Amino acid sequence: MPGERLRRSSSALRVALDTRALDGDAATGVGRYIEALVTRFNSGADVRLLTYRAGGLRVIGPQLLTPLAMRRDGAQLVHGPANSLPLLHPGLPGVVTIHDLAIYDHPEWFPAGQWFATRVIVPRSIRGARMIICPSAATMRAVVRRFGAAPHRCRVIPHGVETEFALPVSPAVRDAVKTRYGLPERYLMQVGTVQPRKNYVTTLRALARIPAGQRIPLVVVGGFGWNYDPVVEAVRELDLAAWVRFVGYAQLAELPALYQLAEAVVFPSLDEGFGLPVLEAFAAGTPVIASTAGAIPEVAGDAALLCDPEDVAAVAENLRRILQDPELRERQVAAGRARASLFTWSASAAAHREVYAAVAG
Repeated sequence: MPGERLRRSSSALRVALDTRALDGDAATGVGRYIEALVTRFNSGADVRLLTYRAGGLRVIGPQLLTPLAMRRDGAQLVHGPANSLPLLHPGLPGVVTIHDLAIYDHPEWFPAGQWFATRVIVPRSIRGARMIICPSAATMRAVVRRFGAAPHRCRVIPHGVETEFALPVSPAVRDAVKTRYGLPERYLMQVGTVQPRKNYVTTLRALARIPAGQRIPLVVVGGFGWNYDPVVEAVRELDLAAWVRFVGYAQLAELPALYQLAEAVVFPSLDEGFGLPVLEAFAAGTPVIASTAGAIPEVAGDAALLCDPEDVAAVAENLRRILQDPELRERQVAAGRARASLFTWSASAAAHREVYAAVAG
């Protein structure tokens, strides 16, 4: 199965990139990360990506046939950007990106049936990789703690944010997005799959604490994932049916408008390996109320209102402050824009290039 050649320069470093994660939803955090790498390296001359979307049998294809194709295509190393490397990659040094390890500490947050990945693929990938890329220091600490990886084998490379989020969306696009999603004039927004780790129940409980005269609707941008019944039940029990709108997944092209139209973004996640929605909201000029869990404080710095993810009263108070204090809102918007400017995909790609060069040696 030949790799897709993204560059023709014979002097470029040849990197085999596993792009199977794009076969699902490229709008996820991992998919966005892979797309960003492909885009940046495709516009340069010093790294030539060979991309592989495994075919054939579920295990034999990605674990044996694809690595053989990588060798045949002249790859100098293999990068697994989605928590795994092929079980067999003979003669090819490996780089693996570990986005987070929350499933090991909280398996109840995730769908069942991931034994092979958690017990075989991920541990072997971490042990066998020449270098481990982590999007945050929080994830790196988890890799060292859980698997005993030597810190010198780990490299923290933060994600970036697309420039489109910071560019003012045209009135025509704003109107089209408002119409498509049936958006109210003012709304709060939470982005992410409806699943336990995203902690939507805390958001709903906080929203219910705000008096109806001061409350604005919540727009949920993300599909229903797994174990979402508590969220649906909370909407009913808290009498919030008129205040919550589930709009499903949004295309990347529509996300900037959704962020820019929102009064604030709520992100009380119980754990994150990075937290792209925080960065996207910052770039879009939208204030953020987020949690102190996982890597979120690393990304947010002092630019978001942070609190314990299970402190409903604190989340509600932060929402109230943002909605009622224009000066605070203005300060948070400015701080967020400044914070977002520190995270670029170009810088991330440059750091990846350094890792590739060191591993290929």
